[in-house]
Amino acid sequence: MASFEIKWRAPEFEYREKGVSWYWISIILAVIILGAAVWQKNFLFGLFVVVAEILLLAWANREPNLVSFTISEKGLSVGGQKFYALTDVESFSCEENGDSDWPNLFFQFRRRLKPPLKIRLPKKQFAEIRSALKTVLPQVEYQQSLLDTLEELIGF
Repeated sequence: MASFEIKWRAPEFEYREKGVSWYWISIILAVIILGAAVWQKNFLFGLFVVVAEILLLAWANREPNLVSFTISEKGLSVGGQKFYALTDVESFSCEENGDSDWPNLFFQFRRRLKPPLKIRLPKKQFAEIRSALKTVLPQVEYQQSLLDTLEELIGF
């Protein structure tokens, strides 16, 4: 087994600029759903819709923080607070986003109920990280989930 340790800093998520129309559409949809909840006399669901819309509007324009990552033959450390052992990882996938400066790295875990972990990589270290991971894990093609597609569609 090859010994390696690679460090980088990357944004915690992909930031997408949202226009005024995005906010108006979100508010209109929430009002429609709230109206349906009131019509059905489901006030708890109505409260949930209001709280969810407030959180959505608060988080929508939040810019990502930079997070430190360290990957070695033992595992992945995220921000020095979370550690994922490579023995718990079944495979990895890489996805280059065309002209994006931040390609994606996905870890598929052995436990089926655990969702894939998505990490942003700097483009200049992409090949180095991928070749290092190939020495300890199998690489597979990433299958985009319904949630990934919806996230792209709504621009969140």
